Amino acid sequence: MKLAAWMAIAAMALLTACSAGGAPKPAASSDALAASSGSSTGDTSADMGMPVPPPGAMFTMFCTAFSGPTHIADAMQAKQYLIRRTGLKDWYVLHSQEESDLYYGFYTTYDDTSRTAEYTRAQEDHAKVASLVNEMGDKLFSMVLFVPINLPDPPAPKEWDLANNPGYWTLQIGIYRDSPQRKQAAVDAVREARAEGIEAYYQHGPVSSGVFIGSWPKEAANIPDTSAPSEDPHQPVLVLSGPVAGADGDNFYNKDGVKMHVVMPKVEIFDPNLKATIDKYQYTYVNGEVVGRKSERHPEPVPYPSLLIKVPHEDVTPDGDRQMVPDATPGDLPPGAPPIPDGGGQQ
Repeated sequence: MKLAAWMAIAAMALLTACSAGGAPKPAASSDALAASSGSSTGDTSADMGMPVPPPGAMFTMFCTAFSGPTHIADAMQAKQYLIRRTGLKDWYVLHSQEESDLYYGFYTTYDDTSRTAEYTRAQEDHAKVASLVNEMGDKLFSMVLFVPINLPDPPAPKEWDLANNPGYWTLQIGIYRDSPQRKQAAVDAVREARAEGIEAYYQHGPVSSGVFIGSWPKEAANIPDTSAPSEDPHQPVLVLSGPVAGADGDNFYNKDGVKMHVVMPKVEIFDPNLKATIDKYQYTYVNGEVVGRKSERHPEPVPYPSLLIKVPHEDVTPDGDRQMVPDATPGDLPPGAPPIPDGGGQQ
């Protein structure tokens, strides 16, 4: 998209919207924004930093993305234009190699109505940003979205990245989430582990960052097919996409305490070192703490276990996709992250 075009088209509309009390919204077209902001050849060197989110901030508003060879200059010209024309000061831009993304504001919540002041502030800002239009009455931003704050990856040695783990298997022992600092926390955890002589790795996902230890060859473990059907047609069935380290699938219960028939790849451990590591690191720590799931059967939390996973090398699968480790977030249990055994067969 071209910044000059956006600036020219939107200038009059922005002035009109602001004088009428209107507010901006996510870019429906970054071309429109670019046109209005003018030339993209200005000096933007003083505007390259990511602002520091205030304490407790978890969310921001995504407005639009700029692409093309001049995306950095275009995005920053657009930001300065919006500040001048709207009087709104909390615009900022994050750059990557392929695009620059325009955001607005930081918020501790946007949907918790019990936190009246912050909820109101977030919704009012959203209404302002979403209402910006050009002189033709078209919105400058097609969709303004509240999204989790995603800070740039902190510096770390490339050999710490899970993708550079030389093994076939590794063990997930930690998840950091629910904080803009979760990437830094994961890298710090890896740094501390390696200082103690532990082979540790990190992986940053869209909403969480994982910590992993060890690397083992393919022969260290096996996952045979154990998808035998249940003999009881009324028994709840749970189908898992991956194995749970340290669990055999025989002791899973639903929230009502009813034992479930589990269809899960069972792990056979052949490597003594891998078995010893799983026995030593039994849990997946969430934000540095052992947490788990409660049920009516077991009111005390059952800790989330560590997860044996395949290392996401740069190998390409037959369908052309990279093999990636799921973004395992135990609290949310997204697709690809095995659920947690809840009950342990204890009566």
